[in-house]
Amino acid sequence: MKHHAFPIALCIAAALTGCATPVAKPAFYPNAHYQNVGPAQAQYDAQACATLAQQSEVGAVNKVDAGRAAAAGAAGVGTAGVVGSLLSGHKPDLKNIAAGAAAIGAGGAAATAAGQSVGGSGLYRQFVQQCLSERGYHVIGWH
Repeated sequence: MKHHAFPIALCIAAALTGCATPVAKPAFYPNAHYQNVGPAQAQYDAQACATLAQQSEVGAVNKVDAGRAAAAGAAGVGTAGVVGSLLSGHKPDLKNIAAGAAAIGAGGAAATAAGQSVGGSGLYRQFVQQCLSERGYHVIGWH
């Protein structure tokens, strides 16, 4: 019986990368500054702060975390594939296991990066909140 790990891995990777939700946005307290500039300007400033965060070291931290997630995911899948084959009495098909592990690792990295760019890591959110605070806004949460 031949295992078809690669097509299954591609489906799992596609499912993982498709989990992105709309971009999380800061929720503003309607202080005097917010009421003066209005919601459209507040969203414009939030986007400007988000761009600054992505161009800063915060963006580099998110990329490093995504790389670590890819390596960990690929290693875990590869190990599970070999052990599963051995326990079922089959000779491990290392080519298919490696291909599946690489695909799932890439999917995991994409999902991690998407999750951080979508929801924002804690560091990303702190950066954006500080930037908005310096512009006169008061962020009370994220939605």
